[in-house]
Amino acid sequence: MKTIMRQSRDGAIELVGQSPVTTENHDLVSVISRVGWEHALIWYMRTLAWVWMAKGLFHWAIILGAFPSLGQFTTMALPLQATIVAFACLDLLAAIGLWLAAAWGGAIWLLCAVVEAASPILSPRAAAIGYLGALLNIALVTGYFLLSWRVARERA
Repeated sequence: MKTIMRQSRDGAIELVGQSPVTTENHDLVSVISRVGWEHALIWYMRTLAWVWMAKGLFHWAIILGAFPSLGQFTTMALPLQATIVAFACLDLLAAIGLWLAAAWGGAIWLLCAVVEAASPILSPRAAAIGYLGALLNIALVTGYFLLSWRVARERA
């Protein structure tokens, strides 16, 4: 039997009950619960850092003309050029901050993801991604907030 105790906000510790110790359970939530939600959030941020690093380098490759099939950068529409240059810089900065699990990294990444997700709707000529990319950004932001919420619940 495993004793379950809870600490209230005023510092008092009370015995909540006892639960039987379970045997091996390999579903994702139980594995994360054993390791800790904070570790899961850090690895989520580090995985996002790799993705955002690749995105930033891809934008720089477009600027440098590494993909002739996408057209020459100088002949693209001016709003699209501005978007590509902005994301080339901000994506790399967000990747560094995400890898360090710094608050500013999450803030810059969130700004990039939200602006990139809204750009196909608000300004189609300046959109660097399509609707599928926008939905992916929304899913990634939702995952980040869910993990952050679980970390906050674990700390409480």
